Amino acid sequence: MPIWKLSPWAKLKRDEAGQVVSWHSLVDHSADVAAVMEALLQVPVIAARLARLAGGQLDRPTVSRLGALAFLHDIGKANRGFQSRWKAGVRGAGHIGELAWLFRGAGCEALRDRACEALRSSLWEPWFTDSSWPLFDAVFAHHGRPWNTDSGAYHSNYWKPDASYDPIATLGIMGEHLLKWFPDAFEPGHALSESSAFHHTFAGLLMLADWLGSDTTFFRFNNGATADRMKFARPKAAEAVQKIGFEVETLRSTSRHRHNDFKSVFGFPPRKPQDAVRQPDASCVVLEAETGSGKTEAALWRFLQLFKAGEVDGMYFALPTRVAATQVFGRIVRFADAAFGTARPAIVLAVPGQVQADGVPGHKLPDFGFAWDDDPHDAVRESRWAAAHPKRFLAAQISVGTVDQALLGAIRTRHAHMRGAMLLRQLLVVDEVHASDRYMETLLSGLLREHLRAGGHALLLSATLGGAMRARLLGTEIPGAQAALTIKYPALSWNENGEEKYLGIDAAGNPTKTVSVSAQGIQDQPGQIAALALEAARAGAKVLVIRNTVGGAIAVQRAVEGLDTTGSHLFRVAGVSAPHHSRFAAEDRALLDHAVEASLGKRRPDGGMVIIGTQTLEVSLDLDADLLITDLCPVDVLLQRVGRLHRHGDRARPGGFEAPRAIVLTPENRDLLAMARRGRHGLGRVYEDLRIIEATWRLIEIHPRWDIPEMNRMLVEHATHPDFLDVIEEKFLARDPAWQKKFATVEGEVRSEIQQAMQALLDHDQPFDKLKFDADERVATRLGGADRLVAFQPMPGPFGVSVTQLRIPHHMLPPESADIEASTVSVKLGGLTFSLGQTGYTYDRYGLSQFLRGLYT
Repeated sequence: MPIWKLSPWAKLKRDEAGQVVSWHSLVDHSADVAAVMEALLQVPVIAARLARLAGGQLDRPTVSRLGALAFLHDIGKANRGFQSRWKAGVRGAGHIGELAWLFRGAGCEALRDRACEALRSSLWEPWFTDSSWPLFDAVFAHHGRPWNTDSGAYHSNYWKPDASYDPIATLGIMGEHLLKWFPDAFEPGHALSESSAFHHTFAGLLMLADWLGSDTTFFRFNNGATADRMKFARPKAAEAVQKIGFEVETLRSTSRHRHNDFKSVFGFPPRKPQDAVRQPDASCVVLEAETGSGKTEAALWRFLQLFKAGEVDGMYFALPTRVAATQVFGRIVRFADAAFGTARPAIVLAVPGQVQADGVPGHKLPDFGFAWDDDPHDAVRESRWAAAHPKRFLAAQISVGTVDQALLGAIRTRHAHMRGAMLLRQLLVVDEVHASDRYMETLLSGLLREHLRAGGHALLLSATLGGAMRARLLGTEIPGAQAALTIKYPALSWNENGEEKYLGIDAAGNPTKTVSVSAQGIQDQPGQIAALALEAARAGAKVLVIRNTVGGAIAVQRAVEGLDTTGSHLFRVAGVSAPHHSRFAAEDRALLDHAVEASLGKRRPDGGMVIIGTQTLEVSLDLDADLLITDLCPVDVLLQRVGRLHRHGDRARPGGFEAPRAIVLTPENRDLLAMARRGRHGLGRVYEDLRIIEATWRLIEIHPRWDIPEMNRMLVEHATHPDFLDVIEEKFLARDPAWQKKFATVEGEVRSEIQQAMQALLDHDQPFDKLKFDADERVATRLGGADRLVAFQPMPGPFGVSVTQLRIPHHMLPPESADIEASTVSVKLGGLTFSLGQTGYTYDRYGLSQFLRGLYT
């Protein structure tokens, strides 16, 4: 007799022939997930966040009711179409849309009445008010998105009985266990919260509970319903939640008794920003300080204080790029070792395709399993549970990754609720916040709004944040331009009762530098750029060339190679010259980062060298250049790049480079419009608001010497504050009809970008039963969600190590690429080639490039 007729199933495991080898009953799986939900609600910080959203405490009946609702999450699997899928090759039906029809569809009233009676709904309907019923819809979003209540009546056949199986009778079994296992839920108590934000967060926690409750590491298949699965599930759920890192009270108690002053943790006494950052009693704090002032250590120190105080259970450290995240990861592992000792939690590198925990690489297995290079024992493997899938990264107690991973918890995309709910117990640290990207700012503002109103904590770090963006992120009034200029730098800022408060940080004794900044109109001349860089390198200087686009970097790389025929002044990786940018395999990026820091870091060797790259060189890497050559870019970004000049001030410099100097590459003619129309050098594409570019260009002309950090506030405000941008538009450019048209376009584009981001944001005030997910492709694109990770058998890379996967940016992908397998993988001299459909790719020492019909692009 088929297994599903003995006991309706929820989970199957098949062999290679498609035959069922083990299975798990619907009742037992539902018990597992409900038990995990109950265990999560016992975590103090999670309970506090949810209670705040609910407007009161989570009492015993409420917790039991939420567990009972979690128990019902998979009742849709009782339908005949789903149950028929036990047989190999039978497609059958799903269980979400089919259930939506049963509860929300037309023409199913009789079946619905039978189902409600079977589920004992008359006993749990009093838990709800008219306004809290959307919580019921949230129960069935556990696969990552709201259910579709527009399903057609064809689902009716799945719920009607036949001679051997009655789906409604299965719901009756679920109803019996609901009464048996959740008696506290039926005791007198308050109605479930009407707060939509509460409903959204519950949906996220249920997604997490379903994911963990489905993991056979903890919840083995039982091949049939047990007499009382809940006796097994509740203690196992508590164990699972503890092992993956959600039980932190023991570690918190231990850390309170450790002698953890700043110096014992970091090995040096605190600087002024690091000492000041612990002071504000605020949930969201902005720290503005110069590059190299120790903002990373300041963030870690604030986390440790909040952790000891029980305000947060963990930390997500978000950086702008994968390269930056990889660089900071090692520093955070060392911090955790010093702060927590041998009891420290697993530290996860939350970068898809570069997964690490505790510095150990991990790899997916063909059967959906996961393996670690150090082959750890069970306890260690279980502590790294969050690292095994990108959607689980934020479940780690401490993780380091890109800001995208956090922002994906704020937009209408699959499992956004889960990401957001997991983040609630963390201190969210966002590093390298810039003032010139309104699109990302809008998404970050939305994420912060939901994170903070639940009681979460955040710390924003920036060397170059303008007053307008700072106010928008904090939710306060934008200061006027002149007021913004008077704010001290460095400083801490926070929102206190709707008003922005500041704490100026004494900069006395901090290192300062005066940088000579000049513009040269050779941005379109890679040969001249190469000659300029090579001349300085031959004089003994370490030269850093940062371009806005990969194409621009490669053009200069090829030009330098043509001029330096001996290769004596070229940056090399394993003896091979190469640029530094984002289009390298993970294995090779690690080699590139190490080689760049070895060539240009604290222990850099003597002698001149040219290192060429993109934005990957401007953040997190500890680089110290004698000369900077950079494309024109927004002033806040330019200050980041200037921060790589003379970073270690006590170093002896070659003759002629005793003082820091930055050469800014500009168009030969002052025609930004023409550059933007062609998308040249990222102007109008990477950096869309040409008013900021024009303002930055004028600042370079007016101020040929930049005193850093004394001038940081002035420079950033003059190039990003709305009042000053209005002056740029009206005073200098309004007479030009072409500029007038462009400004109208820019204003429309900025407004459109903000509107698109707002539309994509997950609005937690929207009733859950009205929520629809029509994923915004542009949001996915901006966050890297539309990129494609192509994996293949280990192949020789350009630097002597094997590569196993490559990330292809969305703009380099052919249409319908998700359904195309990589083919024709072949080794070429110094790299490899492969194709997706009709589009070919080559991967070599210049990184990933695309070609079609033999033409490289």
